[in-house]
Amino acid sequence: MNLDDLRASRSAVVTVAQAASVFGVDVRTVTRAIENGELPALRLGRRVLIPRLPLLACLGVTADGDLAETSDPRQPTDGSKGAPEMTDRA
Repeated sequence: MNLDDLRASRSAVVTVAQAASVFGVDVRTVTRAIENGELPALRLGRRVLIPRLPLLACLGVTADGDLAETSDPRQPTDGSKGAPEMTDRA
């Protein structure tokens, strides 16, 4: 599975193996990301499934293929220019 397949999919969830394929990483890497809370996941019995839309959001794209607007945590959201620069006044 690749990103285009993920976008085109009508399934609500993907498997850990499918997510690993999209990311281009090993299944164990995705499993660790789920355990660390970096990726959302659902456990149904022994199966671990990843919701497709939140996975697309993690990749910065929407289901229709547009780039999702992601906020840069370093930038303020109130329109200000952020904290004033610190100057060394020795």
